[in-house]
Amino acid sequence: MIGIEALKLRVRRRETPTARALYRLAKAYRSAHVPVIRPLHLALYYEREARLSLWRTFLKAVYHEPLFRARCERVGERLRLTNGIPYIEGHLVIRLGDDVAIDGVSSLIAAKVHDRPVFEVGDRVFLGHQLTVSVAERVTIGSDVLVSDRVMIADNDGHPLDPARRAAGHPVAAADVRPVRIEDGAWIGTRAVILKGVTVGRGAVVASGSVVTRDVPPYSVVAGNPARVVRRDCRDGAPPEERAPQGVAGLAGEAR
Repeated sequence: MIGIEALKLRVRRRETPTARALYRLAKAYRSAHVPVIRPLHLALYYEREARLSLWRTFLKAVYHEPLFRARCERVGERLRLTNGIPYIEGHLVIRLGDDVAIDGVSSLIAAKVHDRPVFEVGDRVFLGHQLTVSVAERVTIGSDVLVSDRVMIADNDGHPLDPARRAAGHPVAAADVRPVRIEDGAWIGTRAVILKGVTVGRGAVVASGSVVTRDVPPYSVVAGNPARVVRRDCRDGAPPEERAPQGVAGLAGEAR
């Protein structure tokens, strides 16, 4: 192996005529391509898409979904599971309602505080790509909620604030855990962070990238770090003075 690594280093340095020739050959190989024959390669492209789609559907139906349902305490009808099974760590109790969509590239983590922390989700909820939920006691999501990609929700700090306790590997204290609740009809934007003790009110919008440290009033729009109310009423027909500043409505990010 040492000899091979030494040879590779000589080739990268182009120290000898042979090394320079091998270097040129390697570069030519990496840049090699075949001409595009559009009808042929389009047919191959769609064949690949169909084959992978059939395989993913089969794998979801006979493997991913049954295993995920078995791990959960309750799962309603018409579960939509994409990209495999979410990563689940610890003794987390998971309860999902009907028509829940959840991406397999997500992490559902039980903190080492209470014996049976609960992650509960209502009906018709979308949980986006790379969602992270850390539960020490309870995180509750109501019905008709959209949670966009790369959102983090936690009812705990993850580690003790005291550096000595952190260094010793202690979990957060039970007194420092406060449940999180996201009420019906809320929309959590891309990369938003919902921290412990927060209630996101019914129909509220949390803009993309917001860090929410306090309760969000119903039907309001919050944005920023820390998140602050930028619109009091996001329902159609709200008075003109309650309209969001230009661009705020688009900050929430699209939930697929």
